[in-house]
Amino acid sequence: MKPLVWMTLCLAGLSLDCAAGNLFAAAEVSNAQLAELRGRYVLPNSIVHFGVTMSSTWQNSAGQSIGASVGFQVDEHAQPHLYVTSFSVADEALAPGDGTAGGQVIGGAGLSNVQGVSQSVRSAGDMNDGLNNIEIVVNRSGQAVALPAGAVPWDGSAGPSGAAGVVSISTLGGGLTMQIDAGAQGVALQRIGAGGINQQANFTGNLNTVLNQATINVALREMAMGQGFVNCTLEQLRALRPTGY
Repeated sequence: MKPLVWMTLCLAGLSLDCAAGNLFAAAEVSNAQLAELRGRYVLPNSIVHFGVTMSSTWQNSAGQSIGASVGFQVDEHAQPHLYVTSFSVADEALAPGDGTAGGQVIGGAGLSNVQGVSQSVRSAGDMNDGLNNIEIVVNRSGQAVALPAGAVPWDGSAGPSGAAGVVSISTLGGGLTMQIDAGAQGVALQRIGAGGINQQANFTGNLNTVLNQATINVALREMAMGQGFVNCTLEQLRALRPTGY
């Protein structure tokens, strides 16, 4: 019986050594497992502000400008707010030969259906200048991003209009859209939502300038490495145990 007991103990010891070694062996984590953990290390009460701001400006050859800024914000109580800031430059007489139009932009319908980020500048005229820009700003000041001067809550009404064009704002289609219709000079558009961000500047005239700017702002509350943070981290690690990690 003694040899049998000795062999049993040896086998048990070897199995424990192998199990202990496997705990620290490198293992690849699948994309599905990473997707389950995405965003879990941001505590709900640490986000004090989330917002998206879209601003578009159109200036024609005579110096006439039209534009607007739309701000969508979600506060720490998960309440959404939509604000609009609009402006237009006083009308000026068009000089002879300025504002010539007649070009035609063809195609591009699929740009509005891209999942992700889509930016385009297309011109059927001369001496036009278009810029599309997107930035993400994350700060830990614990303060919400201040609204621009003149921002007012959006009530569903149309945007500003002037000699340079007409601004329209819409929340149809599961997203937020802002468009500047400059008549014979072209169209500028920004859309965010439904899984994508789309910025376009389409010129059919001459000597126009368009600026599309989108900014995603996230403000986090600065939190110390206290017991709450440690417990949260341990809970995420505990969730890996049933899958073998």
